[in-house]
Amino acid sequence: MGKTTIVLIFGLLLFSTLSFYLYDELTKIEVKYEFLKREYLELSQEIELLNQKSVYIEGQLENSTKMLEDIRTKNEKLRKELKKLRALVSANPKRVEVELTGKDMDSRLEIIKNAIMEALNSEIVLAYSEMTNISDAVYINDKEFSFNYVSDQNLFGERDVLVNPEWFLVHRVGDCDDVAAAMAAILKAKGYNVKFCAGHREGDEDGSKHAWVRMDLGDVDYRYCVDMVCPLKVGDFGNIAEKCVDI
Repeated sequence: MGKTTIVLIFGLLLFSTLSFYLYDELTKIEVKYEFLKREYLELSQEIELLNQKSVYIEGQLENSTKMLEDIRTKNEKLRKELKKLRALVSANPKRVEVELTGKDMDSRLEIIKNAIMEALNSEIVLAYSEMTNISDAVYINDKEFSFNYVSDQNLFGERDVLVNPEWFLVHRVGDCDDVAAAMAAILKAKGYNVKFCAGHREGDEDGSKHAWVRMDLGDVDYRYCVDMVCPLKVGDFGNIAEKCVDI
């Protein structure tokens, strides 16, 4: 066997050995690459989930922070209004009784109008106007305005009397004349154009008389304080027998 042949055989053996080694290493590298690729994808998915959670938590934190700020703001507002209400209650305004006994409707309305106009300078009426908002009802400090209905018969015997709005707002006791006059004063102080009206209860034209406040905002007719609370009624009340006076 010649020297060249031996070298060739040795070269082939070396090449085969090196090829097997390289193939084995390449296989290991491919396996490791697939493992790393799978690990990379899993980590990418985990990072995406963490990003989504982070965005969600940031949103929740932002909402919670806003809610906390809103609660603090509302709490501070309520504290101020509580302080204001305490001052109003402690003021305990004197009850002024305006006689309506024996007066015709036009005279009664004029007397009531004068009482309302006088109340517009009251600190109590102005304070309540600041605390009042209206949507589907009249709300004082976000609570629907209500009062205890007590007739003039029970309060004053045979007399027909209107009490001054500032006294009514503090004590919340009276009849429909009293609450309507107080609401008219509040809404007028807030800048609305209002009317004090008297007539029959809706749907009971031959029954008991009633008093309420009307606001004309464009094409919509609003009526307040139909019962013992002050909801808002909307609609055409032209068929109701009533008389009104502009405040």
